[in-house]
Amino acid sequence: MNTIYKLALIGMLMMLLFSACKKTEFMPATEGEQIPYKPEANETVTELLGENPDATLFYTAWKRSSMDEKIKEKGVNTTYTLLVPDNAAMTAAGLTESKLALMPKADVDSMMLFYTVLGMIARDELRENSLPVKSMLMNPALRVPFYEGGVGSGLGQRYDPYYYKHYLALRDEQLLINGKKAGKVKYQPARNGAIYFLEQTVNKPTKTVLEALEQDGRFTMFLELQRLSDDTFAETMVTQMEPLFGYKMSHEEFWQNFPDAREPYTKKWRIGPTPNPDYADPNITISTWFVPTDAAFKQAGFKSVTEMLQFNEIRGNVHFDEWEFQPIGGYPLDSIVNYHRDWGRFYAIKDPGYGLPYSNSTVFFSNDLTADFLQDYNVNIGGTAPVEYAYKNPFAFTTSKGLLFMTIKESGRDPVQIIETDINTLNGPIHVVNNLLLPKGFKLK
Repeated sequence: MNTIYKLALIGMLMMLLFSACKKTEFMPATEGEQIPYKPEANETVTELLGENPDATLFYTAWKRSSMDEKIKEKGVNTTYTLLVPDNAAMTAAGLTESKLALMPKADVDSMMLFYTVLGMIARDELRENSLPVKSMLMNPALRVPFYEGGVGSGLGQRYDPYYYKHYLALRDEQLLINGKKAGKVKYQPARNGAIYFLEQTVNKPTKTVLEALEQDGRFTMFLELQRLSDDTFAETMVTQMEPLFGYKMSHEEFWQNFPDAREPYTKKWRIGPTPNPDYADPNITISTWFVPTDAAFKQAGFKSVTEMLQFNEIRGNVHFDEWEFQPIGGYPLDSIVNYHRDWGRFYAIKDPGYGLPYSNSTVFFSNDLTADFLQDYNVNIGGTAPVEYAYKNPFAFTTSKGLLFMTIKESGRDPVQIIETDINTLNGPIHVVNNLLLPKGFKLK
């Protein structure tokens, strides 16, 4: 009986032990597995915002805005992340309490939408390279060619609305937004999202890349070379066509008749028309631009735009082909300009049947210009062209003593210094270079 009693007692103890361990409770992880962690986030985003004594100006603007209603419209389970400049940053930007009180509500809404991102962006999602996130602020006049959702009245996908984006990164415990330091990372998770408290405001881009370059004053030779090359091309064509047509066309008529003869330098740098949205196509190009200063052209040996036009005339092969009845040829400096403004797609190998594959996203801020990140990045890939015609990033990026350099891969040229970075525009960032990007074998003399 003693033996039976002992066995029964052991059985009861085993049952008690197993009943105490439920599947929903945490069990020790096997070696190598990550132990699940749930952050303590008992408060909402707005509760955390209201409690921060260094964010009272932003909180004042939030309360004046319609943001609570706009968030509710997205659904009861909507999460969102705020980028919140502190009081010192707001004051430095002129956004004082008195200024906020006088600001029209629509402007307050726009500002709050700009600093709000739908979804929770956790701190551990950030890396040294940029994480693009879309703010809630839309520009109704702009249409982008990257497809995310349907637009139009049953006519199929034609464009996406333009939402202002933030490119977030984390480097040396500094939060970077659009390549610029926003202060030491100060992150607070909330029950329905998260907040990043900033030591700087974020500049919303207001200019196109063309407007930014024209107003800067350092890029006259770059702009004039392209403008006058377009004019010279058109003048050469209409002069050679005059005997064939019996009259000399205007430049405007030439471009209307031969719109694909040459890509006008303004094409990707300005905003297109805004017709009926049901029939509209994208009207803005988003990319990254590596722009040489006037000093860069002089460093390369050109003293003036006139010298560059003479160089083009001597080495160019522009003419109107009577047999093809088409404008033919281009200028040697066109290919150099193309590296600075279009990632050298001029040199990309095209599929004989389908042409160049689709353009991939090429928006990169200074923290993204690294060899490990961009070495094998495909600038063009997809569409109907086979994958073997994908076009890789042609540039090699290096750093030395805190300075950033770039060159064309396998060119054998000395690296060109990027002397200013992250000039943000509606079309994407401008990076300023101090010399010309020249491919292998290209001779300036």
